[in-house]
Amino acid sequence: MFPTVNNFLGRRSKVSLTVLSITCVLFLGFIDQISGPELSFSVFYIAPILMSTWYTGRNAGIIMSVFAALIWLTADVVTGHQYSHSLIPLWNCLVRFGFFIVITILVYIIRKRLDMEKTFADTDYLTGLKNSRSFYEHVATESLRCKRYRRPFTIAYIDLDNFKSVNDSMGHDSGDDVLRTVAKKIKLSVRQSDVISRQGGDEFAALFPETGYEAAGSIIRNLLPLLSEAMEDNKWPITFSVGAVSFPTPLDTVREMIKTVDDVMYEVKRSGKNNVIHREWNKGSSEIKV
Repeated sequence: MFPTVNNFLGRRSKVSLTVLSITCVLFLGFIDQISGPELSFSVFYIAPILMSTWYTGRNAGIIMSVFAALIWLTADVVTGHQYSHSLIPLWNCLVRFGFFIVITILVYIIRKRLDMEKTFADTDYLTGLKNSRSFYEHVATESLRCKRYRRPFTIAYIDLDNFKSVNDSMGHDSGDDVLRTVAKKIKLSVRQSDVISRQGGDEFAALFPETGYEAAGSIIRNLLPLLSEAMEDNKWPITFSVGAVSFPTPLDTVREMIKTVDDVMYEVKRSGKNNVIHREWNKGSSEIKV
């Protein structure tokens, strides 16, 4: 049940969630008023505060905490609850507000921590790109889209030639700089819809959704000179071996498609490196000289 509720609320806009939270607080205030001072509904006020904090943010949670405390105070006053001192209702309101704020902050911290863990689970720590696990998931999703809508997609593997020599001669810090520079150049050169990942070591992968052979070839041709220029500017002896395969229809499994692209990339490595082989699955092949 919780996943269903979470998915439903997660798809709602911040405005609609705020309106829903306010409505819930007003409804609880009304119930508080008609039920009188003998029955307590304090725990139920937490629900709209949690919803606002979790789905809208900390500030929304704080504002909702203030609103809930005031509605609670209003209901308490309207019911005519008698106290030994006139300031006691105000004190109770402040205590309830403090309790709501503690809940808001704790929920916000938990949400931020979960978001960070999710990001780290999907992201390569050095380059900020997607990691291999996340990349496989995107390929699987694109494969399903291709089967349904018959739209092609392209996968490319980019391997850095002579990367080990940079680590050996210039140190691992320089090697890390190379990887970060390559990641940055690739991200700046492709579309926002494209998925770029570091597969590990000195190997990168790119998924070009809804992109056939001709369009993908154009992207690769524009990308490689920028990468080569960045290597020359920094005097890094790096070239690039690229294998790319365009799939008009997907293969049976993601593993098969990844292996197909990987094999094409290693074909470039065996034939002398510093080159591109781009093939369309079951429709011949083409080479792009660098």
